Amino acid sequence: MSLQYIDAGSRDDTAHELSHLAARIKDLESAHDEMARVLKNLKVTAARIQNSRAPVSRLPADVLSLIFEECHQSNPQWTGVLCLLGQLPIEVRLSHVSSQWREVALATPSLWSSIRFPFEQREESLVQYLERSRGGLLDVYLGPWAKYPNLERALTTVLIPHLGRFQQLVLEAVSRETLTTLLSAFQDQSAPALRRLRIMCRGTIVTPGPLTGGPIFSKGAPLLTDVRLDNVAITLPSPVATTLSLSAYPGPQFPMTREGFCRTLSGCPSLSTLHLRGFIELASQTPVFAVHLPHLRELVVNGRVLANGLRLFDIISVPNVEILVLEDLKSHPLSWIHRHIACAYPHAFQSLHTLRYIRCDFGGTDMDVHFLRATPAVSDLVLSVDRYMRLIRLLTNSDKQAAVCGCPPMWPNLRTITLHTQGYAGNVVGTGVPLNEPSPTMALLQEFVACRNILGKPISVLRFKGHNASAFNNEFLWGLNQMKQYVATEVIPCPMPAMLADSGYVADWGATVDAYSAQLRQFLSHLSIIRQQMVPVLPPNFNILHMRRRLGVPA
Repeated sequence: MSLQYIDAGSRDDTAHELSHLAARIKDLESAHDEMARVLKNLKVTAARIQNSRAPVSRLPADVLSLIFEECHQSNPQWTGVLCLLGQLPIEVRLSHVSSQWREVALATPSLWSSIRFPFEQREESLVQYLERSRGGLLDVYLGPWAKYPNLERALTTVLIPHLGRFQQLVLEAVSRETLTTLLSAFQDQSAPALRRLRIMCRGTIVTPGPLTGGPIFSKGAPLLTDVRLDNVAITLPSPVATTLSLSAYPGPQFPMTREGFCRTLSGCPSLSTLHLRGFIELASQTPVFAVHLPHLRELVVNGRVLANGLRLFDIISVPNVEILVLEDLKSHPLSWIHRHIACAYPHAFQSLHTLRYIRCDFGGTDMDVHFLRATPAVSDLVLSVDRYMRLIRLLTNSDKQAAVCGCPPMWPNLRTITLHTQGYAGNVVGTGVPLNEPSPTMALLQEFVACRNILGKPISVLRFKGHNASAFNNEFLWGLNQMKQYVATEVIPCPMPAMLADSGYVADWGATVDAYSAQLRQFLSHLSIIRQQMVPVLPPNFNILHMRRRLGVPA
């Protein structure tokens, strides 16, 4: 009995000691957690004090906000692989630097005003962006409109309620069906703050023929002034649009109907700028009457518009146009335009002061002098140098006649001539100084300059653009010095923006959107090819999300 009693007593003592030790361990762990919390708070406080002494921490919130906005604007919009790997946008990264920066970033609505759905933002982050923009105006990019879960629901339930805040809207479709879906979503809507609209349809479209457009914002868009469209006929709600551009996409197999073209222009009677680079059908099922555009000042016409034999000025009337850009025109449509301008005298084209021929073919016949008489206000001329230089030859001959008769020359206000020299291969040798007599083209230019000087209507500046502009300038000045004549020259050695500017291209919001779209579609195409190549070698249970987690990529 005594041994059993001793064993029972020892077990009680052991249990009591274990209980006591467990309690002490728990107390120590609690104390350790408390000390760790206190230590962490002390470190955070010390870090804040240390950060507060840094110069950047002493910046006022409004100055820091301006810096954030500048960083957001200068950061490249294209994020490609960074988006695939989960790289956060610049505005999100700025908000993760410190608590002060986060407060300032969240209090700056303009940082969250750019929406690119669904490629860069999913539905959850889309809601956060809309909340953080705090009722500010939005720049929205929707597309490429491809397969994405609940895409239409997110559009109708999340974005459409904020349509009144849109100041810029880009719709990019990839097929006829997605184009119809996008247009129908915005058909019976109003956009009171919308100023810029871009509609694109670029993808693998199998069935040729005109794309089906339709009305958009039928309830009104009173501030919509700048519209850029692919070759899609859109009926605009507001007559205040001043800029309309029709691009060549999606291609020659998808021309716009004449009825759709006239319907689009009829909704924009206040146009001042019109760029036509798409394809238009020649045949028309119904009679089409000319659209009168009395306020149009700048007109760009690409040869694709007239490729089917369309007579453009039979369906539009532009009596007060001031800038006319003719791009990639063949000899026959160019001759027709010249005849139309000559026949329209004196009721139209009297205000035309800038005339630009970009890569145009003047053909083998001489031009009619009545074209010069019908455009008396021309002061700025852009030409591509070719073998014949028909227009310069016509001007030179008319100047000789004016000198003989003692009368003012045709185009008396002509002061600036820009020549694209990339097509010239005359007597240029080495640095551009000819070894013998000037080439016929160079001799003609020098004679024209001399005639203008004799008539008292000298050319103010003669610009040369192209990769051989410097050599061309040297040869030209060499011959001009032999004639004891002078004209101011300017050499622009072929920077692409300078060449494109003569065609009416401007590095504005539309160019930025097109560049972003091109890079995005190229990236998605490469990504699709890579996935197809990887499928045969990947295991059946492969999961890209698992790989990203193992690589430490943020979710």
